[in-house]
Amino acid sequence: MNKKPVKYKKIRKFLRDPNMFFYDMFRKRVFKDAPPAAITKTEAKPQQVTRSVDLLEVNRLGLPEYIRKYLNAGIGAEDGVNPNSLVLWSGYLNGLISFIGGLKDSTPTNVTIYTLGGGFNISSRADERFDVKAVCSALAQRPDFVVELCNILGETHVLHFYLYDLAPSGEATMRSGRAWQRRFPIDMFEQIYASKAERADYQSVDAVYTWVNHADEGWQALWTESFPEEGFDPDRYTNNDELRYSLRSLNKYAPWLNKIYVVSNCQRPEWLREDPKVVWVDHTEIFPDTTVLPNFNSHAIEACLHRIPGLCENFIYLNDDFVLGQPCLPTDFFDEIGRSLAYFEPYGMAGDLITDETPDYLVAASNSRKLLRDLFPGYQAKNLHRHVPYCLKKSVLTKIEDLFPEVFTKTRSAKRRSLEDINLTSFLYHHFAYASGLAVKADAPGIIIRPTNIARVVSKERFKYKLICFNDGNGSAEDTTYKNQTQIFFDQRLFQSAPWERHRPQASV
Repeated sequence: MNKKPVKYKKIRKFLRDPNMFFYDMFRKRVFKDAPPAAITKTEAKPQQVTRSVDLLEVNRLGLPEYIRKYLNAGIGAEDGVNPNSLVLWSGYLNGLISFIGGLKDSTPTNVTIYTLGGGFNISSRADERFDVKAVCSALAQRPDFVVELCNILGETHVLHFYLYDLAPSGEATMRSGRAWQRRFPIDMFEQIYASKAERADYQSVDAVYTWVNHADEGWQALWTESFPEEGFDPDRYTNNDELRYSLRSLNKYAPWLNKIYVVSNCQRPEWLREDPKVVWVDHTEIFPDTTVLPNFNSHAIEACLHRIPGLCENFIYLNDDFVLGQPCLPTDFFDEIGRSLAYFEPYGMAGDLITDETPDYLVAASNSRKLLRDLFPGYQAKNLHRHVPYCLKKSVLTKIEDLFPEVFTKTRSAKRRSLEDINLTSFLYHHFAYASGLAVKADAPGIIIRPTNIARVVSKERFKYKLICFNDGNGSAEDTTYKNQTQIFFDQRLFQSAPWERHRPQASV
């Protein structure tokens, strides 16, 4: 029997798998040094097949670089720089998921895969079967997804994959609208996504916390000395170990951060060891007039943050009840030219009408509004900043202090919140910077967690939000059900210990 002409074989290949057909047309031009058998075909229905994984090679190269080498992945999907943000041809999706299955078989590993909008998520513990076929099917049409891997040694990787498709013309199209470059000739792939030699790296960004531990005996003595007849508000001062988990979220989702400063008048927690990345800062190091200490006023402490020795020009300020819930980039906090992002509430709450019932944070916002009105006639500063990390520039904070030195002195002198306070980091800075052209408005998926909605993030929506605040208020600090559910979230999402923790338990889910 005569063999069928070659052209019919090509037609059959085109009908069976057009994506692979067109990829083969360009592979030799694009990936000149790629292993020829990296992938030979794709199946309409991915099979439950996992390949053995060379762990020595994975450890030698590092996981992201291993995937780049053997699956021809690019880097910097959103910003052209981030090595954990990988660009992958959609025809290699089955190969990637099969590799993850093989890695899981080779070394016990917890695997979590999810899409940012919350449409899909799967978690597979180290001792559970990983369904390659089901995962491939669920991700086949997705533009991007996140893979979190944590083995029994506590080694953690968070990789964000962006898929691209290939057209007959040789044009590649990224599925995600957030891509660094969405359409490009496939033979330009190396220059666009596989080499960062010509690109500037990230500008340094620090993180700053203010932290209080109500159980600290030294802090209690200072409070009793200052206010012998009064107790403290547990909603404002109670420590529930949130700092540990908030720091874990930075380690996991923002590893590019430079230094992390913790400002406190308490002893460092027992679990936090000395580490060059996490710097403990005492109030005496940042208050210009130490005679006003001890101080329990968050507005006063925040008015001194830009005086932290060695602080970068760009930094994000977090309360310890803030956590990151998804991979973040510097561009989530500062734009391409260095302007800070202002995450304003969509509605206005700050006004000039102050009564005895007005909350102290709105009193401070009203005081700040008056200063802004004098500087920017006609500008209406009404919107509060959302309960998400505050993006700040040291030079702008210094400029505001230079403009209003007496206001800063009064705020810093108040041991507790007063009627003359300003709220610098949560209101005044952002409106001043925005009105000056030094900040831009931004938005991101975020949520304030309270007892009434905590169930949303311990169930199907636990991967939906990038910025999360577990807010204590209205007695929630003493709500045991709320605290238990909060701990469930931490155990599900942030069980991996950070390098600066004294105790590093084995990974679990």
